[in-house]
Amino acid sequence: MSASTISFSARLLSSALVNSQPKDAALVAGFQSGAVHTRSASGRRPDMSKLWARPQARQYQRSPDKERSIRRRRTLAATYPMPPAMAGMLTTSQLAYARIVADEIQKRGSCQLCLDAIAARGGMCRKTAQRAQDRLAELGWITVWYRKRNCGVRHLPNLVRIVSAEWKVWIDKGPKRSIKTGHSCLTTVTENNITASVPRERPQRALEKRAFRQGRGHTTSGSGPG
Repeated sequence: MSASTISFSARLLSSALVNSQPKDAALVAGFQSGAVHTRSASGRRPDMSKLWARPQARQYQRSPDKERSIRRRRTLAATYPMPPAMAGMLTTSQLAYARIVADEIQKRGSCQLCLDAIAARGGMCRKTAQRAQDRLAELGWITVWYRKRNCGVRHLPNLVRIVSAEWKVWIDKGPKRSIKTGHSCLTTVTENNITASVPRERPQRALEKRAFRQGRGHTTSGSGPG
């Protein structure tokens, strides 16, 4: 087919594609004459193993001292975070999760801690904290609002609220949080707090003085004129 038999529309001939002038006329003339050569294609093939590499597994947090984590988790569970009838349906880790959530709700009105922070406080792993959250939500004691965001942005922490009326009454009737010393229950217990909560023994000399005074009083009252 010759160029004379090809018909072009008037719209194509009047378009900017046909009427536009090249920005560098000398460069265009060099390409047409063959004086200027384009860059040759690379002979190396891309490494497909890097493109299709399996993503690395997430590195979950681990406690540096497992014994202290277990002790902290058991202590949190033993602070009565909910009524005994409700606590009997949960495990130790779930009770520790309930203690942390109850303290945050009493302090701020809702629990906005991420699962990693709850797991670190409760001496458990993130998966255990997530299972505890799912268990309480399954029982209908809490509501979890998953605050997801789009466009590849990290999601916000879950918003947890207590909906159980019996649990709310237990929290309202329980010990209140103090500004100076914190909660009266040892919710964030440490070894220092445990030793500080144990009553100190009285010195032996003070006990001897007290016994001497009591004995002197009995002797004085018993002696008299016959």
